[in-house]
Amino acid sequence: MYIIAQSPAAAPITVSSGAATTAFNVIAGEPGAGTQDNLNAPGSNKLNGQPFTVRAAGNVIMAAGTYTSSATPISFVLYAGNTASFAAAVGNGIFSATAAIFTVSSAVTTSIDWEVDVQVQGNNSSGKLCGRGEAFICYPGGAYTVAAIAALAVNPSSVNFAAEPPVQFTAGIVTADSNLLNIGTAVANLTSFVIEA
Repeated sequence: MYIIAQSPAAAPITVSSGAATTAFNVIAGEPGAGTQDNLNAPGSNKLNGQPFTVRAAGNVIMAAGTYTSSATPISFVLYAGNTASFAAAVGNGIFSATAAIFTVSSAVTTSIDWEVDVQVQGNNSSGKLCGRGEAFICYPGGAYTVAAIAALAVNPSSVNFAAEPPVQFTAGIVTADSNLLNIGTAVANLTSFVIEA
């Protein structure tokens, strides 16, 4: 597989101490700085009937200390839309992975590493995207969670692969009411966001 599209570099997100849905934005100095970091699928029917993979990866850097996360501290989510103004919102999510309860006890800065992959296919006859996703989350100390392979949410409601772009993707995080990840400071980073075919 080859990379056929890559998003602009993303600005870090300071992890919220309460419930929030936050998309990664384009980093300062890049065209579109401060706007939602969208990854555009190529149009002109290049992906009409063709399988492709969307991959997002990153980390959450946490300050030194000893603390335990809540039951659902943070989720890593991929969203999709067929309009330039689509938002990272619950209704636009296509796949997510949620971190389990974990404890940090470190005298130095540490991190959670994560990756979300979705395999997608669609065509102009159905006008739909379908596929499956999987993910992993690695915790400080080496433990990890693997999100089981699951079907994607059918979103957006229609796709025209002749359009430019036919579909856009964005990545974001969802935090719980009291995720406890921001004792000290926790910062989420999107280090890679690509489409491969």
